[in-house]
Amino acid sequence: MANILEIKNLIVDYGIIRAIKGINLEVAEGSIVAILGANGAGKTTTIRTVNGIVKAASGEILFRGEKITNLDPYKLAAKGIIQSPEGRLILRGLTVEENLLVGAYSLKSEVIETEGVKKRISSRKIKKAVLKEVYELFPVLKERRKQQASTLSGGEQQMLAIGRALMGKPKLLLLDEPSLGLAPLIVKEIFNKIQQIKASGTTILIVEQNAYQTLKIADYVYVLELGKVKTKGSAAELMQDDQLVKAYLGG
Repeated sequence: MANILEIKNLIVDYGIIRAIKGINLEVAEGSIVAILGANGAGKTTTIRTVNGIVKAASGEILFRGEKITNLDPYKLAAKGIIQSPEGRLILRGLTVEENLLVGAYSLKSEVIETEGVKKRISSRKIKKAVLKEVYELFPVLKERRKQQASTLSGGEQQMLAIGRALMGKPKLLLLDEPSLGLAPLIVKEIFNKIQQIKASGTTILIVEQNAYQTLKIADYVYVLELGKVKTKGSAAELMQDDQLVKAYLGG
């Protein structure tokens, strides 16, 4: 399976602090790849550098073979790289549906070909179709679509944050700590939804502290420690390594 994302010798500095120290990482198309590790390991810095929020000091980030290092987030969104941020960042003062539609800002009209006939689909129709898909994935958002987003529960806000990212039709969905601050039952539901997103054909790169839940859904895992890749391997392999889980994954 071809790689949709490749990170090569990535170095990221915060002033005199070297947060990422030459990591290499690959994400196969159609997979879920997880970045795990303790606080301060460099997980969120890595995903924010992929998304252009944090700038790399050196190294390369390739998306489908194209160099995208240090591009602005809006340009990356247009290419199909979209992040659901840590902390959800729900837009207060807007309804649930208005929050979702903000995520569709990069969608443009498309030309499709059926039986040799080309037809242009308007961005309005595309937004409507994607909104329907998001509501099918998260029925509670449809129920509360006219409600102020800030009044949702923590779990519902996380669903909204992921749904808003999906509104941009991502080819690569970046998830930053989607289980943060949520009750165990809600975490399980969120991870079930992530599996459904993968099944629909979206590639996912997820940063998480919840090691056990993440290992259950991921295909491949990178464990970071102090800005370096400490170990990597299939989730199934790492799940069997109790010592590693306890030492590096907070298990």
